[in-house]
Amino acid sequence: MKNVFTLRGLSLFLGFLAFSFSNLYAQTSPTLSVQGILKKSNGVAVDDGAYSITFKLYKSETGGTAIWTETQPTVEVSSGIYSATLGTVTPLTVPFDTLYFLGVTVGSTELTPRVLLTSAPYALSLIGQTNKFPSAGTVQAEKIAVAGASLPTTHSVVAVGGYLARGGAPGLNGAGNNGYAFDGNSGDKDSGLFSTADGEVSLYANNTEVLEATPGNVAVTGNMNATNVGVNSNGSYYYNGLQDWRLVDVDYLEGGNDGWQIYGPPPSSGNANAWNNGSGTPATVVDFGNFAGKALRPTQNYLVFKKGFAPPGGYTYIKVKFRYFFLDTWGFGGGDQGWAAFAPNASGTPLRVGWAIVPSLVQAGGNMGTTEFQTQTNFANTVNGFGIDIGDFWTDAEMTAYYPSSNGTFWVMFGAGLDQGVPDENFAVGMIEIWVK
Repeated sequence: MKNVFTLRGLSLFLGFLAFSFSNLYAQTSPTLSVQGILKKSNGVAVDDGAYSITFKLYKSETGGTAIWTETQPTVEVSSGIYSATLGTVTPLTVPFDTLYFLGVTVGSTELTPRVLLTSAPYALSLIGQTNKFPSAGTVQAEKIAVAGASLPTTHSVVAVGGYLARGGAPGLNGAGNNGYAFDGNSGDKDSGLFSTADGEVSLYANNTEVLEATPGNVAVTGNMNATNVGVNSNGSYYYNGLQDWRLVDVDYLEGGNDGWQIYGPPPSSGNANAWNNGSGTPATVVDFGNFAGKALRPTQNYLVFKKGFAPPGGYTYIKVKFRYFFLDTWGFGGGDQGWAAFAPNASGTPLRVGWAIVPSLVQAGGNMGTTEFQTQTNFANTVNGFGIDIGDFWTDAEMTAYYPSSNGTFWVMFGAGLDQGVPDENFAVGMIEIWVK
């Protein structure tokens, strides 16, 4: 006699929020317990025994393709009642983020109608109109309170405690799935806060780093603007839209000659032509002590100090601040001079003198006398034996030049025009600062 089965009823017992985890660490997918009744077409329960039953999940009540299928070959049936645990043969990996219908097949025919899976009372919040907490995939919620925080009234998430996000750059359109990115306002998920290295936090906009912060530095890729003050990416400041000077080099000679070299006259030329010699040697630094500081001093007073500079970023003007020392017994009648100059190259072609001075014109305002420039034991003892007269002094000076460039190199030179040699007359230079804008 052929048995024909009809499905008169199917009830689902959903515990533990619809899923039953027998062992959290050993079981990699959830299971779902179901119970139903199988009857023959005449309403009599099927015979007791083990039956092969196929279970399927659908997104529609009729038609469509099953999104999950499992056949259990030996389901025990007693008085028509069977119990089964779905997911024990085929992993139950569907996300449960929408409504599903359960189809049951005994033999070759699927029983009808399919039964809608319903929720336990406290599971109603898992899949609501806007909140979705699937077993796999994306979690969606409008309001979240974490670790004892009050339910937020304005923002979506309020937390007591901290958050951890994965480090790394955002990647185009957030493909890296790292950091804290923004969405909405046509956002493309690659603008936000990211950490691309240990000890570094960066702000990105459209997958481009615009601000980098480390324990010792903050770097801005573009321009940093305030209402009236800004900082350009090359480090220069501007006020009300006008550029200001930026300091690109400070040579106080504390650690040596800071790259300054001394140049002598080329062969078969006079002493006054040292400025156009393109080959130099490292300059020597002397220490004049308190107040005067350290300085470059030549062994012969016709030698010239030179150094090249290539500040990053464009500039239009150059300013050099320095301290010029008049050493020994310069002639104060106007014949001896100190000078400083600019040039586009080490050969000084062309040379542009930006500062020149006659000692007699500044001695009254700059003379340090025996109390500051010289020492109580005679200044000559601290300057390697040079004979120093009471007239030794220094003056702080500066010179400015117009030299528009997009990343060019310029040279600064210092020298003197003296009518006597060392040790009767000499000069020195220190406290050098280079500015551009």
